[in-house]
Amino acid sequence: VALGVLLSILHYSAPLRGLFFVNLCTVLSKPGPLDSFRCPLVANASGDVLEVGPGAGANFRCFVNATTQIDSYTTVEPNKDFTSVLLSEAASQNLSFEITPTWLRGEEINVPDASMDAVIGTHVLCSVDDPEQVLLNIDKSLKVGGFYYSMEHVSASPQDRPVLSLSQDLLSPFFKIIANGCTFRDAEAEIFSALGDRYEIEINRFDAPMPLAAFKPHVSIVAKKLKAA
Repeated sequence: VALGVLLSILHYSAPLRGLFFVNLCTVLSKPGPLDSFRCPLVANASGDVLEVGPGAGANFRCFVNATTQIDSYTTVEPNKDFTSVLLSEAASQNLSFEITPTWLRGEEINVPDASMDAVIGTHVLCSVDDPEQVLLNIDKSLKVGGFYYSMEHVSASPQDRPVLSLSQDLLSPFFKIIANGCTFRDAEAEIFSALGDRYEIEINRFDAPMPLAAFKPHVSIVAKKLKAA
């Protein structure tokens, strides 16, 4: 009954849903086994960097011992309730570069075209309204030769993992409420559809060390921009 009441409140109250999600992310973004997949990916970013959907700042700790040089680091996050958490996490890591936060949706990225050497997005595409537009904005922001570093939880194949796929289908309506719009998607296909013809794309499919099996299917992607649109 209590769970039903909570889900009902979150479903009908966007402000409370946003606050709940901040607290959930803050707990889930603590250092853990997933960092062994996250940090080797995002720590390659260098130069002028854009991070889409930083949330509670889980990626910041990946740069503590990184050997790459960050010249600027801009974040794009739609949920302003993350403000204090994000800036506190950045300060606690004693980063060698400043964070410039902007409070926009991924569909509204407004950095100058071809201004970024790297774009980072981890656990982002699951919750955006228009993943194609977000990816097009990422593409516009990247210089030729720049890199898009992505890690997403993904939908399981109904053919290869039918039980897991069914569990995701059953969890999806509840997950979408408590995770503020996040759901299970084929992020790999979305990235290939938007970027595949002009990018060199490396893919790593893996089962992440997550507490629930439904969230284990993951993909990490390194996409190098070869030419402009």
